[in-house]
Amino acid sequence: MRSEEDLVQTLRAAAAQAGPVDLADGVAGLRRARRTRRRMGTALAAAAVVLVAGGTTAVLRQQEPAQVASPVPGAIEPVASVWPRALSQVPAEDADGWRTTPVTAVSATELLMYAMPGEGKAERLEIYDTATGRTRVLGAVPYPEKDYYPQSLDVGEKYIAWHAEKGANRERADFWIMPREGGEARRVGEVAADVDRTGIAGDHLVWSLEKGGGVYRMPLTGGTPERLPGSDGLHLSAWPWAHEGETGLNMTKIVNLETGRASAVAIPEGVDMMQCHPQWCAGMRDSRLVVQRVHGSARRTLPGTLVRTGFTWLYGDRFALFLLNAPDRQQPVLYDLSTGTMAAIGPVQPHDTSSRPSSALFWGDGAERTVLNLKAIP
Repeated sequence: MRSEEDLVQTLRAAAAQAGPVDLADGVAGLRRARRTRRRMGTALAAAAVVLVAGGTTAVLRQQEPAQVASPVPGAIEPVASVWPRALSQVPAEDADGWRTTPVTAVSATELLMYAMPGEGKAERLEIYDTATGRTRVLGAVPYPEKDYYPQSLDVGEKYIAWHAEKGANRERADFWIMPREGGEARRVGEVAADVDRTGIAGDHLVWSLEKGGGVYRMPLTGGTPERLPGSDGLHLSAWPWAHEGETGLNMTKIVNLETGRASAVAIPEGVDMMQCHPQWCAGMRDSRLVVQRVHGSARRTLPGTLVRTGFTWLYGDRFALFLLNAPDRQQPVLYDLSTGTMAAIGPVQPHDTSSRPSSALFWGDGAERTVLNLKAIP
């Protein structure tokens, strides 16, 4: 098990390369785990750093292979030049004057939006089409009782799913689905557990547990929860993928829960905070970012001017958000782990309402936001 003192050392090393970090707050956040999450609408309005404690640390350490050279970035091209078709200007309010925030992309031209009308009114889900500029209302997000905290949205082929923590201590969770084409939300079931991620797997709703891991499923029609075989200690990433290891620490194994195939993450000596998509990973060693495939091939150490952002940096299915720490500025940079392509973007507004790494990054606080749709990048 990773000790709290080990974690302090990791946070201190991270702070040395990315500016001041409140280590006490970081460790306290790990103790609290995801119990510090707030209702979905509130979480969209403010950035929050959420860390998770504990987890398995059976790590495959590797002898270091030959490094693949990474050029030192000079003038990084703006995203409008690198991925122009993935950029859109999206109104910050819908036609009814409701404040909207992107949750994730559902296609190359569609964004799932969370709409907030104001205090005391029901919030709702919408789809904004960047090709036509039109908004389609899907339905209301229920708040059936006091101390109710919807979160962790996931978009499936036919349904959108989420769970809601409830109770003064958030000791129970409700599961909900809404037709992807719109309609009334329906409660699927309830569990007495601390749920961290939710997803859709065909005709089942799936989720993982914060404490100790484990992935479960329940029919969309309701029924008895069933623990998936071979999921002990795993946390859902994006169905069918799950991982072993906690957010903010090293991910040590990537598992396809449909096929049962598991891949140990080849973690070089001295690397911490290794975070992985199904194929690509990024971690930190000696204040430098290290990028590689899960098995350790194509490993490269990024220039020292590129530093991590916060404690999680994965987006979409192959992207990472870093920061260019230049003498004259700090520039957010989106990095394609598979190609090494990078683009300068705006000051991304973080949010944690998408269960899987979000495919929509956005910035700006005026009448319009700039949105980068990762599903529109080839």
